[in-house]
Amino acid sequence: MARTYKTRMKKRKRQNRNKRLLIFAFLLICGLIYIAFPETPYDHQEKHLQATEKQTKPEKKEDQHPDQKEEKQSRIVTKDDNAQLDEYLKSIEFSGTALIVDEGKIVTSKGYSYANRKQKVPNTPDTVFYVGSSQKAIIAAAILQLEEKGQLSVNDPVSTYLPDFPNGSNITLYHLLTHTSGIRGHKEGNGYISPKDLIQDIEEQGIKNGPGKWDYKDSNYSVLAYIVSTISGEPVDQYVTEHVFKPAGMKHAGFYKTFAKQAHQSTGYKLNALKKLYTPDIPDLSQLYGAGDIYMTAYDMYLFDKALYERKIISDESFTKMFTPNKATYGMGFYVSPGSYSSHGVMPGYNILNSFSLTGSRYVILFSNIQNNIKSFGKVNNRIYSILNAY
Repeated sequence: MARTYKTRMKKRKRQNRNKRLLIFAFLLICGLIYIAFPETPYDHQEKHLQATEKQTKPEKKEDQHPDQKEEKQSRIVTKDDNAQLDEYLKSIEFSGTALIVDEGKIVTSKGYSYANRKQKVPNTPDTVFYVGSSQKAIIAAAILQLEEKGQLSVNDPVSTYLPDFPNGSNITLYHLLTHTSGIRGHKEGNGYISPKDLIQDIEEQGIKNGPGKWDYKDSNYSVLAYIVSTISGEPVDQYVTEHVFKPAGMKHAGFYKTFAKQAHQSTGYKLNALKKLYTPDIPDLSQLYGAGDIYMTAYDMYLFDKALYERKIISDESFTKMFTPNKATYGMGFYVSPGSYSSHGVMPGYNILNSFSLTGSRYVILFSNIQNNIKSFGKVNNRIYSILNAY
């Protein structure tokens, strides 16, 4: 009897051990399958990139969170109706968002390459970029609006608003608007600086020469932004949001402090001496107050240009002032050529082209998040116009 009991126990132990071995073998096989065939974030982004280039509208999904639905509805539609334009932009290795309008119709609204190369996030029409000096036209529009309201004149001397400004009785707002003030300008640092301290530094730097000579300086527009704030009685970002962004319909435009909160933000890149891409440091953009502290999508820039041309945000008289060149074919925030108006912005990691025809029927807007891989956006602009002319 004792021998029979011991035999049964040995048999039961062998069965339990065999079960444990089977379970272990099963788990081991599952682990090997997972390691051999994972679905990585890279795979997901690659699929998403291909879909972004092909789809013209986001696919509808059921049971979405209300916030997700709202974001879908605010998405900017992708357009790719001109194959020659598409091939050209690919051939020059353009990285960013292109928005091209011909005869009042959007023919290209599309992202190229990556907004974030490390995470493989593609550029799309919804991607926001810093626009650098292209924002100067926005500050110029704000000054012209205040002139229309009788709150200032572009012919006022700067000393009217800044009594301690060097040569302020001879330098007018017009000189600031057209980069003919003769000031030396702010010496940019890296950390935060208040608008008041920035203006004080501009004053302390003094003047280089008397007014009238062309000398492009960001500080001209920093002073103008400060005057907008002083006259309107509100921070310049608040004034611009209420009186430029909203009436123009620019829903994705904002100032640098909220850039990091954007769902579709871009990362800027630059080629080093070995032609390798890296992300350059950007100074605290309080250093570029009024002259390079705004972000937006390419579509927002189109809406701004269109609002100017259709006189939605400035009058016909102000439009004429803005686009009448003074020195170096520069008006107020825009260069003026025989066939088009254009602005250009360069920042660490970013290169911006904004151009529209004198007739308002054609727009070429290129927002790139590689600062220096394309030598001349002016030549690119001309080539795009040539393609459109032949289309």
